[in-house]
Amino acid sequence: MSVTRSSLAQQFRQLNLARRPLQLKPGASPVARKSSLCHGSKTFLRSQSTGSTPQNASAGLLGGSSLRVSTLFTALLVLGAGTTAVGLYEFYSSFTMWPEELRADLRAGIKAKNQGDLPLSERFLTRAYQNALALSPSALGPDPYLKLSGIAAVLADVAPERRAREVLQDVWDRGASSASPADGETSPGWASYSLTNEERLRRVAVACKLAELSDKRDEEEEKWLVWSVEEVLKLVGLQTKPAVSGADETRSPEAGASSQSVVLAELELPPWMRKVDLGAPLAALGTFYARKGNIEYAMPLYLQAISLLLPPKMENVTIEDRCQGKFPTSIDLMNNLSELIMRRPPSPEIRHQAEAWARQAYSVIERAQEMPLPRKGWFSSGDEQSASKEVCDQVVGVVLFNLGMLREMDNDNAAARTLYEKSAKECEKVGMREGVVEAKEALRRIGRSGGASR
Repeated sequence: MSVTRSSLAQQFRQLNLARRPLQLKPGASPVARKSSLCHGSKTFLRSQSTGSTPQNASAGLLGGSSLRVSTLFTALLVLGAGTTAVGLYEFYSSFTMWPEELRADLRAGIKAKNQGDLPLSERFLTRAYQNALALSPSALGPDPYLKLSGIAAVLADVAPERRAREVLQDVWDRGASSASPADGETSPGWASYSLTNEERLRRVAVACKLAELSDKRDEEEEKWLVWSVEEVLKLVGLQTKPAVSGADETRSPEAGASSQSVVLAELELPPWMRKVDLGAPLAALGTFYARKGNIEYAMPLYLQAISLLLPPKMENVTIEDRCQGKFPTSIDLMNNLSELIMRRPPSPEIRHQAEAWARQAYSVIERAQEMPLPRKGWFSSGDEQSASKEVCDQVVGVVLFNLGMLREMDNDNAAARTLYEKSAKECEKVGMREGVVEAKEALRRIGRSGGASR
C-alpha cells in the first residue's frame, strides 16, 4: 500500500469550502408512579372503613377504586410485558443472526466483557473469531465481512494492544483478498468473495482503528490514514485528480463563495454512508498532519471535515454534529484550523483568517446553546443531548480565549480584555481551572502593558 501524500494534498487543495452563517429543551419523560398510587389507595380504604358511610355505598366506592387501580396496573403490566418482550426479541435476534457454531462463545464473550472480565472475554471471543474464519462467507450469511470484522472489533477492544493489531490486520487483509486472490494465506472462500460497499466502508473503519493503534509509528499511522481517505473518496465516486493551481486552502469563512472546486458536503451521499463515515478519516488525517507540523496538508482536510459537519445549508444540522460527534467536533476543527493559521508568520491577513475561523466556532456554540433539544420519546431521558450541550459549554471558554489572544495581537486591548474576562467566567462555570488561570494571566499582561488600545 503506497502512501500518496502529494497526490492527496493536490486533490484537497482544490476541495475548498465556502462558509455561511449557521443555523434543539427535552420533554419530561412520563413515569409510572406505582408507589404513590398504592399509598393513595390504601389511605382511601382506611378512611372508608372507619367512617359513617352506609355499607353498600362503601362497597360501591371500594369497587370503583379497585376497578380503577386494577385497570391501571393491568395497563402497566401489559406495557411492561410488551417492553420486556421487545427487549428479549431484540436480544434473541442479535444472536440468531449468527451461525449456531458462534453463538455460545459470542454470548459468553460479550457477557464477560460487560462484567469487566477482559481476559475471559478475550478467550471466548478469540474462539468465536477462529470458528468464524473456519466458515465460508456464505455460511456466515448476509454481509459476512460485517460479521467477521464485528467479531474482530470486539475482540480488539478487550485484547492487549499487540494482539488487537494482529486481529485487525488479519481481518483487514481478508477484505483485500478479493482484490488480490493470489496473496497468500486467505481461504479460497474469502479469496473469491467481493465486498459490498457497506463492507468496504467497514474496512475503512478497521484501517482507522489500526492507525489509532499505530500512533507511535508515524509512517504506519500515515499509511493507514491515507488509505482510508483514498478509499472513502472512491466510495463516493471521487478519484485522485491533478490539482487546480492557485487554490488557497487558508481562505476565511467569508471567502470562496465563487469557487469552482468540489465541496464534499455538497455531494449526495449514498444511503449506506453517513457524513461521519466520510468525515472521520479526513479529520484523523488532518490531525496527524497538524501534529507533524505539515500545515499545507492539514488545512484542506480540516476544511472538508468542517464542511461535512456544518454544510452551507444548516437547517438539519444536529447539536451532536455541532458540539459532540464520533470524531473531532466542528468547534474542535475550527479551533485547530485557527491555530494552524497562526503557525505561519503573523501578518494581518493571517490573523484575520484565524480570527474568522475562531469567530465561526463561537457562532456555532451560540447557536447550539440556543437550540432546544429534540424529544427522543417517552422513555428517553435526553442525557445524550444534554451531554452534547455540556461539551459546547466547556469549549466556549477556550474559543473566547483564542479570540482575546488574536485581538491582543492586533493591539485591540479593550476588546481583548472583554474576551479574556468572558473566557475566565465561562471556564470557572464549568470547572476548567487551567482556563481560568490562563485568562487571568492574560488580563494581568494587558494591565502591565498599560491597557493601551488601538
